Order: sequence, then structure tokens, then C-alpha cells
Amino acid sequence: MELRRVAPVIGLVLLLAADLVLIGWAFRPAPADDYVPAAAATSSSAGSTPKPSPTATGKFTPPKPAPIEQYITAVGPTIAWVAQAGSCANPDGVWVTDDRGTTWTRNALPGRTLRLLAESSTKAQAVGADDNAKCALRLWQTIDTGGDWGKGGDASKAWTRDPNDPQVVHTANDVHVRPCGGRDVIDLSVLDGKRASVLCANGDVRGTTDGGQGWPKSFNAKGALALSVAEGGSGVVVRADAGCRGVVAVPISSGQPAKDGQCVLATPIQGRVSVSNATDGWWLLAGGQVFTADEPIGPWNPTPRRASG
Repeated sequence: MELRRVAPVIGLVLLLAADLVLIGWAFRPAPADDYVPAAAATSSSAGSTPKPSPTATGKFTPPKPAPIEQYITAVGPTIAWVAQAGSCANPDGVWVTDDRGTTWTRNALPGRTLRLLAESSTKAQAVGADDNAKCALRLWQTIDTGGDWGKGGDASKAWTRDPNDPQVVHTANDVHVRPCGGRDVIDLSVLDGKRASVLCANGDVRGTTDGGQGWPKSFNAKGALALSVAEGGSGVVVRADAGCRGVVAVPISSGQPAKDGQCVLATPIQGRVSVSNATDGWWLLAGGQVFTADEPIGPWNPTPRRASG
């Protein structure tokens, strides 16, 4: 008889304890810094036609091509820099990882930075402009992960998109050119002083081998958001697709893109999609979420944490 009276009480106690655990989990503190865990991994394998995620809910609107304002620069399989360009008057910041995205270190940029040339997790050059000389082109260097960039110097031999005009590229010959004609330059991928490629707003990919004098068309990638070209004609072009809830990473081989690519589940933001390669690794940025791959064909896998910007 006593056992029958005690059993409901025990059940009530256990139920209250479970509620307390759930309430505590719901109100757990957010991470102390501005980095949050990366989102889900990729949806379809490389070479397959991208398809929507079966678990996706709500309306998804693919981002439209726009000049890149947040971008990633690969150094190796474990090291990469993410930069948010900012403006000449209000520069933004840079995030650096040396452990494949497990942790990120944030520092400020010296000016509106549209190209970053990194050698390691501590050494890099930033090409851009600041408000001290009416947004004129400058080059800065850091040896401490962006803690200090120095006073800045001559950028006449540096490739970069122009900080003031989205249709203009500054070449290593200190010449300003319009490789996309009257269209915006979405992205710039550089191999050396004479060889570079641009992604135009209409999806055209154009390349130069003479330092920017001529820009013949290589191919067109409709909806392309970012471009990275490596030696030998390999590379990756990232495009938006209504059938992919994220972005599609299309491998390039011998200078031409594959028919299909890998659908990378992400939350892309206009102007904040970027891809970059090092000699032994590829990195992809989609709205703060970061992914890595060993080869242009993928597979693309998310890093443990994202770079915020």
C-alpha cells in the first residue's frame, strides 16, 4: 500500500528534474567570442546535380553576384585568413586560423582591403586604401597576425581590385584596366605579375597572360559568385543555384569548368562568398561559414568553427 503512494511522487520528481535540465540547456551562455559553430556539411557528392536539402525549411533565395567584400585567402591545408574589406574611413577586420578552423584570431585591418597576400599564420600583405590619402592605393605588411600593419607603402606593383571603382583592376604594371568592360569585377585570381583571371558580373571568366593588356574570355558560369585559379588550369568557380540551398563549387580542369559541382549547404550572403587555393589545399567561405577540400573536385567539409564578419 505504501509503495503505491510513493510511486507517483517519484515519477513527479523525475519529471521536474528533466524539465530543469531542458531549461538549463535552453538558457546556456553563448560563446564568449564572435565565432559560432559551423553549420551542417555538404549535401551532394562532387559531380552530381545539386539538389535541395530534404530537411530545409522556408524560402531560400540564392545570392546574386556582387563584388566580393568578405573573402578567404588560403596559405595551406591548416592556415587561412578571412578578411572583411570595410571602407577607407572605417576599415574592418581579419580572422586567422592555423588549425583548420578550430580556432580563429581576430585583428583589425589598416584600410579598405580588397586583396590579401599571406605567407603564414603571422605574415601577410594587405593591398587597399585608407582615408589618409583620399582612398589612394597602399600596401601594408604584418608579421604578427594583423596586430600591427605599419604605416603602409607603395602598392604600384600589386594586383588588386580598385577600392574606389568596382569595374577597375590595378595591375602589377601600375596600370588601371577594365577587364569586364562596363561590368563590375566580382573577383580577381592572380598567379603572378603577368597572369591573372577575373570573374565578371555577367558570369564571364576572363584571363590575361600579358600583365593586363588583353583579357580574352575563357568561359561563362551563370550565377558565379567567386573564382580561384591555380597553376595548370585547375580551379574552382562558385555559383548560386536555385536547386542548392547554399552554393555550388564547380571544379575547373584545363581551364574549363565541369558540368556540375558539389552543393555545399550553407547560408551565403551577397558579396561574402569566396574560394582560395594553396599548393596543397582549398578553402571556401560562404557568409562566414568555412569549408575545406584537398582538391577542386571536393569533397568540401565544414571547419569546426566559422569566421564571423
